[in-house]
Amino acid sequence: MTQNQRYGSALFLAATMLTSPAFAQRTDDNAVSSAEDAFGKSVGDEQIGLYNPGLVRGFSPEAAGNLRIEGLYFDQRGSLTDRLLDGATMRVGISAQGYPFPAPTGIADYALRKPGQEFIASTAISYGPFGGRTFELDTQLPLSGDRLGMTAGIGFSKDGTTYGSLSEYMGYGGSLRYAPSKKFEIQPFWGRIDVRDEEAMPLLFTSGDFFPQRYKRTEFHGQKWAKNIGFVENYGLVSHANLDGFELDFGLFRSLNEFEKSHSDLMFDTDANGNVGQRIIVADRDDYSRSTSGEVRLSRAFVEGQRRHKLIASVRGRSLKRSYGGSALIDLGASYSGREDFRPEPIASFGPKTFDSVSQMNFGPGYELRWQKVGEFSAGIQKLDYSKRVETPGGILPETKDNGWLYSVNAAAYLSDTVALYGGYTRGLEESDVAPANAINRNEAPPAIRTEQKDFGVRWAINPKVSMVLGYFDVRKPYFNLDTASRFRELGAINHRGVELSVSGEIAPGLRVVAGTVYLDAEISGEEVDLGLIGSRPVGGFRLHTIANANWTLPWHKPLTLTARFERTSDRPANVQNTLFIPARWVGSLGARYRAEIGKVPVLARFNVDNILNTWGWAAGGSGFFINNGARRFLFSLAADI
Repeated sequence: MTQNQRYGSALFLAATMLTSPAFAQRTDDNAVSSAEDAFGKSVGDEQIGLYNPGLVRGFSPEAAGNLRIEGLYFDQRGSLTDRLLDGATMRVGISAQGYPFPAPTGIADYALRKPGQEFIASTAISYGPFGGRTFELDTQLPLSGDRLGMTAGIGFSKDGTTYGSLSEYMGYGGSLRYAPSKKFEIQPFWGRIDVRDEEAMPLLFTSGDFFPQRYKRTEFHGQKWAKNIGFVENYGLVSHANLDGFELDFGLFRSLNEFEKSHSDLMFDTDANGNVGQRIIVADRDDYSRSTSGEVRLSRAFVEGQRRHKLIASVRGRSLKRSYGGSALIDLGASYSGREDFRPEPIASFGPKTFDSVSQMNFGPGYELRWQKVGEFSAGIQKLDYSKRVETPGGILPETKDNGWLYSVNAAAYLSDTVALYGGYTRGLEESDVAPANAINRNEAPPAIRTEQKDFGVRWAINPKVSMVLGYFDVRKPYFNLDTASRFRELGAINHRGVELSVSGEIAPGLRVVAGTVYLDAEISGEEVDLGLIGSRPVGGFRLHTIANANWTLPWHKPLTLTARFERTSDRPANVQNTLFIPARWVGSLGARYRAEIGKVPVLARFNVDNILNTWGWAAGGSGFFINNGARRFLFSLAADI
């Protein structure tokens, strides 16, 4: 598991536990009712859809660096707490049409909360899942009508995990918005998540083509001292100004990921009875990743009859510095999985660090056309200036540079008032995954890679309340994984081709559905495949993924909404040779939301049961490990806007 995966997945959970939606709508917010399609939407602590910031069309926008804040380029090193956010929208397929300078792998676009004109204090408590507990308090403070206002909040979470531990997080943050006129606004913000007590999840590596022995999922089987302790912090500002017909958008961001200590628990040569041949704890100290990023975008729109043209000039860039390496390998010898095997914490010996730095600047023009009742067209080109320097304990490596061009072309044609065709081509420069903990070059980040994407499809407004999107995509990237010497490096190329379908809307009075499916044909090519050392399908990649979410507000008792969620995944390769496959499975969730008023205070109570049939399942990591899915779990929450 990579450093980003190790911290990112945990911090994503922390961020979603420490969230609150827009103040004025806290008890009303609902991801299902807000989603325009099934491709990914988050509102507050709810997230639905086929895709999310960590997974789009089989790739990760987070890992690739395809994140935005209010549409402006943002190089994220650690998760944003939703103390700052209204939510996130996945820009993929037709939802990326008209989006300035799109990127392969899709874009996750975060929206900041904006304070309103009334004082509101929102509080929420929750219990679950897995015995977790959360308390949140947020305030909206109008300081001068709609000209000046601020938000501030704090949250504490004991997060129950799928592997039986309770991890402790504290999240806090706020923002100040100043809008003296409709032509200018500026919003600085700051947020932080403290990771206080996060125990490492055991990762199982079997000694053959078989699955590990099943065990009780709600018990912790790791080492109590193998913890991750650190923080992530994000701050910056966004601004928008109208200057005599010119639109100026500006964003400047600082993102920090700093860990005093972190651990990976690796169980190698695990047999079918749960015996572990060698258990290694990889311990790291004082790793950090710090980035300054942002974008300046100037645009001018003008109207010509039924056509609206927009000219755009953009400059975006980042400066990234990382410290990693010098890991201590703690050999616990033989062990066993699925039950407690606690050991005393040994004295670890750490080595010298590796330092790397990245400097990147993209700049260029763009053009957009919106032709009433005819269609849309957009194109952009960017000059790239990228360099990366790495200083290892053994010396400075040769500098990596890329000074090419990136470009994109997208179009949509309106065949009627209800049917639109769309298509596009995009070339990008993206980050690769970081080397996993079981690589000999663990935590190493390869230089950025060239990527490309083609997609096209159709959107059909079936009726005023229901729409459908059917699309095809083709994404190509260099392929990185472990070679036979356990070095993480480029092994060839990977091509993801697929078809995605979304249906969303109110299909009956009070019944809203968001449903989608994606068929993904992922194929690896290169030296390792040609030599028969690995299969042509990536580990953990399913070919068919289907989701459905439904909200039914009872016509005879509208405060009560019944909720349901369904997810099915096809079988997927469990090892690099493609000789072992995780079986297809489905999981379902049921719940209810009840809105009421106590006095004049809106209150929302929610109850949810996930994995209602307690389905067992394995997930396989790209570097060869197994982890379990979550057992049946319950969540109860109560929120109020005062």
